[in-house]
Amino acid sequence: MKLLPAIAELIARGAVLVAGIALAIILVLIGGQIGSRIFTGESLSWSDELARLFFIYLVFIGAAEASMRRTHIAVDLQDTFGLSESVDRIFDLVRMAICIAVLAIIAWGAWKIIPVVESMQRPATRLSTAWMFYPILVGSVLMIVATSINFFSCLTNGEIYRKSAKNPHDLLE
Repeated sequence: MKLLPAIAELIARGAVLVAGIALAIILVLIGGQIGSRIFTGESLSWSDELARLFFIYLVFIGAAEASMRRTHIAVDLQDTFGLSESVDRIFDLVRMAICIAVLAIIAWGAWKIIPVVESMQRPATRLSTAWMFYPILVGSVLMIVATSINFFSCLTNGEIYRKSAKNPHDLLE
C-alpha cells in the first residue's frame, strides 16, 4: 500500500506547483494593470479577465492540495465532542463519501457545460469560455482522487494521509 501515499504526494506537490504558478501570474497581471493605470492612465482590457481565469485555477487546484493533505477547515468531532476513535473514524468515512459524491456532481456538471460554452468567447481575450470550466473539472477530479485515497486508507488501516507539517493537527500529535 505504499503506492497510495506516493500518488497522494505526487498530486499534492503538483497541485502546489500549479497553484503557485497561477498565483505568480495573477500578481504579474494585476501589477501590470496597476502600472498601466498609473503610468498611461489607460487600463489593460485583458489583464482583469486573465487574472480571473488564473484565480479559478488557483482555487480549484489549490483545493485539491488541501483535500489531499486534509488541511481544509473542519470540525474535529473526536476533540470537540469526546468521541471514541472508532466513532470518529465512521464519521470521517461518511464525510469523505459525501464529499466524493458532491465532487462527482460538480465534475459531471463541469463536464456537461464545457461543450455548451466552448464556442463562446471571453470579450477581452477572445479565449473560449470553456477555459473557465476546465479547472473546475480538473480540480474536482483531483479532489475525488485525493479524498478516495484518504477514504481507502482510513477504511483499510484507520490511517489518513497527512504528510504536512503545515497541518496544525500534526503539530499536536
